[in-house]
Amino acid sequence: MNSTYFKATIREITYSWGKFISIVLIILLGSLLYVGIRATGPDLDNSADKYFAQQNLGDLNVTSTLGLTDKDLNLVRHDKNVQTVEPNHMVTVKKSQNQVVQVYSYSKAAKLNKLKVVSGKLPTKADQIVLDAKAKSDGYKLGQTYTLPKTDGLKGQSFKIVGFVNSPLFVSSNDRGTTNVGSGEVDYFAYTPQQAFNQKAYATMAVRFNNTADLTAGTSQYNKQVNRDQAQLEDRLNARPKQRRAELIGPELTQVNQQLTKLQKQAKQLQAVPSQYQSATTKAAAKKLDVGIAKLQAAKTQLQKTPQATYLYNDRTANVGYQDYFDESKSIAAIAVIFPGFFLFIAVLITFTTISRMIEKNRREIGLMRALGYTKGFISMKYVIYSVLAGVLGSIAGGILGTMTLPKFIFSMLSNNNLTQYVGVIPWAFIVEAIIAGLVATLGSATVVLIINLREKPTELMRERAPKAGKRILMERIKPLWNRMNFNQKVSYRNLFRYKTRMVMTIVGIAGCTGLMLAGFGIRDSVNDLIPDQFKQVQHYQGIVTLSDSNKQIHDRNISAQKSAMVQSITVSPTKGTKRNATVTMVAPKSTAHFGKYVSLSSAKTGKTQKLTNSGVIITEKLATDMHAKKGTQLSAKLGNKLLKVRVAGVTKNYAGHYMYLTSQYFNQVSTTKYAPTARLLKIKSESASSRHQTSRNLLKQSGVLNVTYPRYASSSLGTVGLSSVVLIFIALSAALGLVVLYNLTNVNISERMRELSTIKVLGFYDNEVTAYVARENVVLTLAGIVFGWFIGLILHHFIMIKAQTGAILFPLTVHYPGYIWSAVLTACFSLVVGVITHYKLKNIDMLDSLSSSE
Repeated sequence: MNSTYFKATIREITYSWGKFISIVLIILLGSLLYVGIRATGPDLDNSADKYFAQQNLGDLNVTSTLGLTDKDLNLVRHDKNVQTVEPNHMVTVKKSQNQVVQVYSYSKAAKLNKLKVVSGKLPTKADQIVLDAKAKSDGYKLGQTYTLPKTDGLKGQSFKIVGFVNSPLFVSSNDRGTTNVGSGEVDYFAYTPQQAFNQKAYATMAVRFNNTADLTAGTSQYNKQVNRDQAQLEDRLNARPKQRRAELIGPELTQVNQQLTKLQKQAKQLQAVPSQYQSATTKAAAKKLDVGIAKLQAAKTQLQKTPQATYLYNDRTANVGYQDYFDESKSIAAIAVIFPGFFLFIAVLITFTTISRMIEKNRREIGLMRALGYTKGFISMKYVIYSVLAGVLGSIAGGILGTMTLPKFIFSMLSNNNLTQYVGVIPWAFIVEAIIAGLVATLGSATVVLIINLREKPTELMRERAPKAGKRILMERIKPLWNRMNFNQKVSYRNLFRYKTRMVMTIVGIAGCTGLMLAGFGIRDSVNDLIPDQFKQVQHYQGIVTLSDSNKQIHDRNISAQKSAMVQSITVSPTKGTKRNATVTMVAPKSTAHFGKYVSLSSAKTGKTQKLTNSGVIITEKLATDMHAKKGTQLSAKLGNKLLKVRVAGVTKNYAGHYMYLTSQYFNQVSTTKYAPTARLLKIKSESASSRHQTSRNLLKQSGVLNVTYPRYASSSLGTVGLSSVVLIFIALSAALGLVVLYNLTNVNISERMRELSTIKVLGFYDNEVTAYVARENVVLTLAGIVFGWFIGLILHHFIMIKAQTGAILFPLTVHYPGYIWSAVLTACFSLVVGVITHYKLKNIDMLDSLSSSE
C-alpha cells in the first residue's frame, strides 16, 4: 500500500508539472540569490586573504620621522608576538614635472611583502630595477634605460628595466597614495636591490605577528588582534623617539660645542690683548672669530630645534586600496542580509500559499481516506513527500547555483584592484538556511493546512466548502461609477473583494517583486549618481592646480582662476572615533567671499547654506558619523607629525571623500605652520577630454606649476564597481521571480475556480470572454501590486543604501523615474505573458469533468 501511495504522490507531481516546477523555481530563485549574494562578501574576503598570505603581506609597517636603526630593529625582533621583521630603504623621487615615483629596496631573501611578477624578472644587480605594472601605460618597456634625477639615498641614476610587478602593499590598480613631494600624489612605485641605496637609516620596517596567521584579513577578529599586538609594540618602543633624536643630533652637537668652545677660547685670548697693541691682522682675526662663533651658535640652535622623532605604526588599512576593497566587500555583505532575505521571504510566502491551496483542493480525497480508516500520518505522507521534494530540490539547486555563479561573477567585475585569483568557500551555513527556508515554505505550509483539515470529520471533508457569499462592495455605493460598468466588470470587482485572502496574497506577491526590481534600479541610480551629485551639488570645480609659490599667477583660455579660489589643501588623519586610517582633506580658502561658487556647504540636516567662520571647522556628513561628531564637538587630527585640535562648527552634505573646511585665520590658530595657499580650484569652460589634456599641458609649461588634477574625472577608484554588478543580478532575478510568482498565483486562482469558470462557459461565454473574466481581475491586482510595490521598493532601497555606506562614501538616496517605469512595465509584461498562457489553459477546460468533480 505504501508503494501505491508513493506512486500516487508521483502522479500528483506529473499530473500538474507546471505547479510543481513553479514551486521548485520560486524556491530555487530565492535560494540562488540568498546563498549567492550572502556568500559573496566572505568569498571576497577569503580571496584577498589567500592573496595576502601567498605574498606574505606584513601586518604592520613601522616608520619614524628621523629614520630607523638597528636598535629599533632588534627591539622589534625580540617582541614575543613578532614572527618576522624586515627593514627597507625607500626614497620618493620627483622624476619629472608631473611624475612622482617611490623607489623601494628589494632583497631576494625577503620573506614579507613579496612582489608578484607580471612580466620579466626580479632585479639582481644594483643597476637593475622593476617598475609597477601600472607604469606600462606610460610607455616603459623591458630592457629600457630608466633614469632618475640625482637623489639623496640612491647611489646611481641609471637603471635597466628588467620587470614589471604588482605589490601586495598596493591593492588598488590605480591609486598609489600621497606624498609631500611634487604634486602630492605618487604615480607608481619601483624596486631596486638594497645595494643601490646609500641610506644610513631605514625608511620602514615591515612586521608580521605570530598570532594572526589563522585570522582572515579584513575581519574584526584580525583587526582586534593586530591592535593588541601594535599596542604592545608601541610600549616596547616607547623610549625610542627621545633616544633617536639624541642619536641623530648628539654627535653633531658635541662637535659643534667643541668647535664653539675652541673659538670662544681663542676670542677671549685676543680680547685679553690691550687694544693699543692689537694690529690690523689681530683685529681681522677677532672679527672672523666672532663670525665663526655666531655661525656655530646658529648651528647649535638649529640642532636643538630638531623635533623629537615621531614613530608611526600603520596597519594594513593604510595600504592603498586595501580598505576600499574590504569596504566594498562589507557593502555587498550588508546588502546580502537585506535584499536576498526579502527576496526569499516573497518566495516563501508564495510557496506557502501554493502548497496550502493544493491541499485545500484535495479535501475530498483526504476525507475519503479518513473514512476508509487510513491514519492521519499515512494520509499526510503524500503531501509531506511532495513538499519535501519541492523544498529540498529548489533550495539545494538554488544554493549550488548561487555558490558557483554569483560570487565569482561579482569578483570578476572588481577590476579596480590587483587581486586576480578568486578563491571560493562552500557556504554551508547559508545553504542550510536556504534549505530550512524552503522546507518552512513547503513542508511548513503543508503541515499547517493538514493539521487544520485533519481535525474535521470525514463527512465534512468530503463535502465541498460552501462558496463565499457575495457582498455589496464600496464601489456599489458610488452610483455614477457603478452604473457605468457593464455586467462583466461588476462581477470582476465583486469577485476581487469576495476572495480577500487571494486578493491580498496576489497584491503582496506582485508588490514584492515590483519592489525588488525598483530597489535594484534605485541601487543602480544611487551608485551612478554618487560622483555626478558630488560635483554638481557639492563641489563645483573641475580641476586643482598645485603650485610651488602661493603668489604664482596662472593663465589659460579654458580656465577661470580667481583669487578667491586659492586654497591650502592638506591631508590629515583623524585620531578619534574611526577604526581605520581614514584620510581627511583639510581645505582652507584664502577668501571666503566667493568660496560658495566652488564648494556648497549645505547643512546635512536642514539643507541651509553654512558659512565658514573663525570659530571652528565644517566637516562632511560621513566623517561626522564615523567620528561621532556634531556641532560643538572637539576633534583631534594628525597633520604630519603635529596634532591639531579643532572645534566642529557645522556638518555639511557630501557624498564622496572626507573633507574638513576652515578659514585661513582659524588654520593659523590651530596649526603651528603658517597658512600658505598653494593650490587653485579651477572652473574649466570646456570639460571634454581633449580640452582637459590641452589645459594641463599649457599649465604645466608654466614655471611653478607642480601638478594639475581633475577630481571629477579621476574618481573611478571608488569602491562601487561590485555594487553595480550586484544590481544587475538583483534586477534580473527579481524579474524572473516576478514572472514565476504571477504564473503561480494565476495558476492557483484558476485551479480554485474551475467549477465557476466551467459554469460560465456552459452559460455561453466565449473563450475570449472567459479569459477577460479572469484577466480583468489580474489587471486590477497587478496595478494595485505595482503601486504598493513602489512604496515597498522605496523603503527597501533606503534601508539597503544606508547599510551599504562604508568608508568615505555616502550614497545619495535617489530613485529616478525610469526605475518606476521599468519595474511597472516589466511586471505588466509578465502579467500579459501569463495572461496569454492562461487563455490557452482556459480554452482547454473540460467543462463536464469540472462540474461533476464534486459529485
